[in-house]
Amino acid sequence: MSDPRAASEYRVPAVDLRVGDLVNTSPGEDDWQQVVGVFKAAGDARSDEIRGLITSVAPRYVVVQLTDLAPVDGGVYFDADGAAMIYGEDESDDLAVTDVASADDGIRTYLFTRFELVSVRSTGQ
Repeated sequence: MSDPRAASEYRVPAVDLRVGDLVNTSPGEDDWQQVVGVFKAAGDARSDEIRGLITSVAPRYVVVQLTDLAPVDGGVYFDADGAAMIYGEDESDDLAVTDVASADDGIRTYLFTRFELVSVRSTGQ
C-alpha cells in the first residue's frame, strides 16, 4: 500500500515548469521552493522589471520566480518573556524566530536556459 503523501523527485526542462511546482534550487542541499511565476515571453510579465528582463534574454532563457523561504535549522523554545527563540550552537547564539524566519513576501528570481533540467517534486496529484 502506498502513502498518498509520498513525493517523487524528477527533472523537467525549465520551459515546462508550472506555477505550484516545487523546485530544488540546490540539489544535494534540499532547498525546495515553490514556483510562483514562469515567464517565457514579455507578455507573460506582471511588472516592467520582469518584462525588461524577459525582453533581453528570451527565447534563450526562462525567467522563473520562486518563494524565498529559508529553512530554520534549530529547535524552537520560549524564553522567560514568552518570545519564540531558535536554539543556536551556544546559548549566546540563540536568535529570535522573527530574526530567522523569512518574510512572507520573499521572492527569488532565476534564469534557466530553455533546456536546462530542473529538479522538481511531485505528489502525483
